[in-house]
Amino acid sequence: MIKKDKITLGVVIQARTGSSRLPNKILKNFYNNESILDILLENIKSKFSHLPIILATSTNEKDNILSEVAAKWGVHFYRGSEENVLKRFIDVGENYGLTHLVRICSDNPFLNMDSIAKLIEELTSSNIDYLSYSNHLGIPVIKTHIGLFTEIVSLKALLETNKRQNELIYQEHVTNFIYSNPQYFNINLLKSPVEVHFRDDIRLTLDDEDDFENLASLYKSIKSEKENLGYLVDYIDLNKDYKIKMINNIKKYSK
Repeated sequence: MIKKDKITLGVVIQARTGSSRLPNKILKNFYNNESILDILLENIKSKFSHLPIILATSTNEKDNILSEVAAKWGVHFYRGSEENVLKRFIDVGENYGLTHLVRICSDNPFLNMDSIAKLIEELTSSNIDYLSYSNHLGIPVIKTHIGLFTEIVSLKALLETNKRQNELIYQEHVTNFIYSNPQYFNINLLKSPVEVHFRDDIRLTLDDEDDFENLASLYKSIKSEKENLGYLVDYIDLNKDYKIKMINNIKKYSK
């Protein structure tokens, strides 16, 4: 557990099986008989085993199976509100005594571990409420289709969000209110790595079957180099079928 300047940090993976566009997408065989959730937990444990790692899901009985995944990888397991994801994260933070949470969405198989380490390195003050990357337009990466990066948020900011609003959009999209209201919070956005900073045509997040098949094929092709952003981008550019499918789904799903 990291403790510096009164910071207590944990890694929280947001997961559920009930996707309307592709149910059980995080548990489907993605690569070499492993699911996306398996791949994420394996990568996170290999890099951040010094931190508490919590798989946070809902109380819906359909998500019971996720307890088996948590046990398989030896990580903490927490169940909270299905609809109010903001409350779920607040409860995790309070139950595990965290001041800050690395919030990870479970449908990003290409999540870059080095970028998470960089965020943790930049978390130098307990006064930081929100820490992430932005693209060339200054848009937080969580609002893009890139699917490579994550965010760190303070428990204090989550509590303040919960106090200031009760709209469903902010309960579902945990950090939206925070980065949309910089007047209330201490926000630090780093420039995303140069390899992807100006790229609006790359989609490595996953919503539907088209995404799943496209990303599973891409992952299989470059698995050994997936952390090398330059190689990843060059490979996508050289293999146009991947990019065409990405652009089609970028148009289909707004952020």
